Amino acid sequence: MDLSRTAWDSFIRCKRCFYMERKLKIRPIGMPGYPINSRVDALLKEEFDIYREKQEPHPIFKKHNLNFVPLKIDKEKLNDFRNNRKGVRAKSTKTNYTIYGAIDDLWLNKDNNEVVVVDYKATSNKYGVDYVNSKMAYHKAYLRQLDFYAYLLKLNKFKVFKTGYWFVCNAQYKNQKTFSGNLNFKIDLLSYNVRTDYIEDTLVELEKCYNGNKIPQPSVVCDTCRWQTEISKL
Repeated sequence: MDLSRTAWDSFIRCKRCFYMERKLKIRPIGMPGYPINSRVDALLKEEFDIYREKQEPHPIFKKHNLNFVPLKIDKEKLNDFRNNRKGVRAKSTKTNYTIYGAIDDLWLNKDNNEVVVVDYKATSNKYGVDYVNSKMAYHKAYLRQLDFYAYLLKLNKFKVFKTGYWFVCNAQYKNQKTFSGNLNFKIDLLSYNVRTDYIEDTLVELEKCYNGNKIPQPSVVCDTCRWQTEISKL
């Protein structure tokens, strides 16, 4: 059975919502897409692919004194890795699941020939971003995202660098005073020491939950569960 990173993360966020959607096929309330973010994502992939072809460092690497280049990899394979329906795939070691996730990019640390996990993020935050120390639930999900990608790569026998990165495009560029058909971004690179030791244990819990016949209790930190609880009182 296939299990996506998104499904795995939904289980961690709320077991009840995971069970309702994945086992009972009751889909949650729909959310709008993020077309501007998707456009930034697509342009960054095109940009880094240019440097990948030339095997030259992107300017952000020079800015942060990193001896990196975009990983040289077969184009068709990279496209599969980036495809939401394909992604990087591997067999879980403790469950019956084949787990997968679509990456944004892979870089190569030339100091040790290890693969660097990367995810692109587009935002607009005047206070800047600090995903590692943030208390926001969706920022915690960003950490798990890199963890999961790193684990998939390890299962595929890649040597993975201990540090993953977010390439952050923040549209709070203070020097921009008018729109004029352009949106300027402050570009930054955030690092995080990936963790993969907990992932198989969560997959075991997930499999047990999915195969069970009892709907998990509502989560006190889940907005959907709180909404359903309040509605039931009316």
